[in-house]
Amino acid sequence: MSLRFHTILALGALALILGITVQTVEQPPRLRAALNQGAADIGVEHAEPLSMRLEYAMRNNTALVRIAHSGSGIVSISVPADWQRSEVSGAPLADFRNDDPSFGFVRWHFPPKTSMTFSVRQAPEHIVVHNPSRAALKLTSAKVDLQDGSVQRDIFLIQETAVEIW
Repeated sequence: MSLRFHTILALGALALILGITVQTVEQPPRLRAALNQGAADIGVEHAEPLSMRLEYAMRNNTALVRIAHSGSGIVSISVPADWQRSEVSGAPLADFRNDDPSFGFVRWHFPPKTSMTFSVRQAPEHIVVHNPSRAALKLTSAKVDLQDGSVQRDIFLIQETAVEIW
C-alpha cells in the first residue's frame, strides 16, 4: 500500500480520536459524572419553582445526606438504592412514599415542606443533581468533612439540566 493511503488512514484515525475527545469534554455534567467513579446521582421532579437544601456530612468514607425542600407540593426525589433512609421531619413517616427500586435508584415522594436524611455506607466522591423540569430549582448545598473540619457551601440554579455540585 502507498504512503498516501497510510497518511490518509492515520489522519482519519486522528480525527476520530479528536472528535471523541471533544465530544466527551463538551458533554453536560451528567456524562462527565458517569465517567467519574464514585459519583452519585440525585434526580428531582417538581412542577413549580422549588428551593431545596442538600446537606452532606462525611467521615471515614461514610456519609449522612439530608435533603429538604420548601415547596408547597409533593416533590419526587430519586436517590441511589443503597442509601438508607434514617429520619424524616416535617410530616409523619407514613406520609413519605417510595417506589420500588428501579435501575439502582429509589424514588421518594416528599410531602410539602419536609426533609429526609439518608445514611450512606460508601460516601461518593461526587454528587450530580438532575433537574429535567422547566421549573427552576434553587439548590443550596453544604458539604462538611468531619475529619478535617472543612465546609464547602454553594448555591446553584438548575433548570432542564444536571449539575455536579462537588
